[in-house]
Amino acid sequence: MPDQCPPFTVELQLPYPAQPVWEAFVHHFADWWPVMTHSLSRDPRTCCVLEPTPGGAVLEVTPAGEHQAWGRVLEMDEGRFRLLFTWHPGREPDSAQWVQVEIHSTAEGCLLSLTHGGWEALGEIAPLLRQEYRRGWPEVLDGSFRSWLAARLAH
Repeated sequence: MPDQCPPFTVELQLPYPAQPVWEAFVHHFADWWPVMTHSLSRDPRTCCVLEPTPGGAVLEVTPAGEHQAWGRVLEMDEGRFRLLFTWHPGREPDSAQWVQVEIHSTAEGCLLSLTHGGWEALGEIAPLLRQEYRRGWPEVLDGSFRSWLAARLAH
């Protein structure tokens, strides 16, 4: 399984300094996350939350007020712009993978790197879900997150 499903990394070069990109990703997660395409309810009134502290929840709050656990923050390093959390939307916590987000300054602005691994926790469905997330994370980052940033950070 590990040979078939290694972690993958999605990178996004952005023309903004690392600090505001970090703030947007972590502290405004609920504002930019694309709930219409990447939530369990697919309802525009849904809110997806990332509580930015070790042990904090990553969850979906439905319009009815139901909480759907997506994961838990494992590590949060504001100084190094690094976040590590578990990830299991729509599944039990024992099937959780891990997601690491790092943001590094570059000459052009910054580079956001998202690495998704831990596929072995999914058993037989791991290759299929890995393939879906391999397509999905670029849509979320290059689509929703980039657009949200451009609307707020462009000068």
